[in-house]
Order: sequence, then C-alpha cells, then structure tokens
Amino acid sequence: MGQLDGKVAVVTGGGGSGIGHGICRVLARQGAHVVIFEIDVEAAQEVCRQIEDEGGSATVVLADISRSDNVRQAVEMVVEEKHSLDILVNNAGIGLIRPVAEANEDEFDRLAAIDLRGVWLCCKYAIPHMRRQKQGSIINIASVHSRATLPQFGIYAAMKAGVAGLTRGIAVQYGPDGIRANTVSPGLVDGKQTREIVARISDDVEAYLEDFVHSEQALPNLIQPEDIGNLVAFLASDGGRMITGAEIPVDAGMWVQLSSRR
Repeated sequence: MGQLDGKVAVVTGGGGSGIGHGICRVLARQGAHVVIFEIDVEAAQEVCRQIEDEGGSATVVLADISRSDNVRQAVEMVVEEKHSLDILVNNAGIGLIRPVAEANEDEFDRLAAIDLRGVWLCCKYAIPHMRRQKQGSIINIASVHSRATLPQFGIYAAMKAGVAGLTRGIAVQYGPDGIRANTVSPGLVDGKQTREIVARISDDVEAYLEDFVHSEQALPNLIQPEDIGNLVAFLASDGGRMITGAEIPVDAGMWVQLSSRR
C-alpha cells in the first residue's frame, strides 16, 4: 500500500532523466496515477514504460505550459477522464545563463513564459477543480537560486524567486479551501541536463561533479532525481497535511554552508 493510493497527480516536464523523471517514478511507486504534461511525448512515454514495468500507472498528455488554452484543455481532460486532480507538481522549466545586462528580451520572455507564467497557468486551471474537491496539494519546483545565486544566473534566480512567492500566495489564499501549496528548491541534481551544462564549463564532467559535492555541499553526495521525488511524495501525502507555504531545499546543505571548502 502506498501513501498516495488512488490519487491523481499531474507532473509537468516529466520526460527525460532529470528531476521530473524522479518525481514521476516516486509518485507512481506510492500509488498515484501519474499524468505527465510534456512537449517531448516520446521521452514522457519512456518514463511511462518504466513506471508500468515497476507496476505503476501513468499516462502522457501533450501540453505546452506556456500556452493558456493548451493548459486549460489538458487540465480539463485529466479531470474528465480521471474524475479528480489531487496533486499538481509544476516541475517543467528551462534555464538561462547570461549576465542581466547582456540578455535580450526574447530570452527573458521565453524564460518567464515557462518558468513562471507556466507555473501560474497550471495553478490557475487546477485550483478551481481542487476547490470543488475541497482538497489538493500543489508542489512547485523552484531552485536554490531563489534565495542565493551566482554571476550570470540573475534572471533565472528572479523567476525561481517568483515561483516561491507565488506558492506562498496560493497557500494563504486557498488554505481555507483545503488546498496546500509548497515549494521544493533543489540544488545540483544529477541528470542529462545537469551534465550538459557542466560539459560547457569543464572537459571532465565526473571530476567537476566530484569536486562540487565535496566543496560546495555539506553532504558529499550527488543529489539524485528521486531524492526530490521523495520530498514531493511526502508533501503530497497525509504525512504533510499540516505543511503549507513552505520552501524546502533538497540541496545537500548548499544553503547552510557559508563558504566553499576549496
């Protein structure tokens, strides 16, 4: 028996091998039926196959979270077919590594459309259904950059800080309706996207990651996607029923470490 048996969970950006992948697999193992909102349908279908091989249940819905009508239709489809929407995990996002004064408007707008506006749109269309049910759990994936950042990450940090602020607002506004909203802020998480970013700045990805976990984190272990999924599953379950409006890092101690160990 899983702690999420019978629940319907929508996860945006659940394809690939990163955080969304880990979240989907953990939620399915805990008994939820996982609906993956993705623009990369092939990648999401592979995650579904993995979930089904483990005895879980999942489906894919083609959805571009930057488009209002697309999100509304996708959410309505889930509610019509599954008669419920219990959990919403806003995980989909893109990055931008660019000095604030050098980024162009198209780059800013694209990042905002997915990393912040897309989160709002999914919440906007899911919340009315959760209000009718008088229950629901929203978990928005931000980043350690929401509170502390690095050169060239300023615009990305602004979006993630916006996600955390939006989440707090939802928690306060809709708590009386039985809806909880929390933010999970990951640190450096292993996955294809992370390794591609590291490859841009280092010829030896493994050596870079090894040095990072020992110098920049309190815990010298590389965070895995399922580490994020474990917290998401707890927050979505009855075990987290009194937690709302929180921003919780899964960062192996990056936030609490005052300086590098180098």
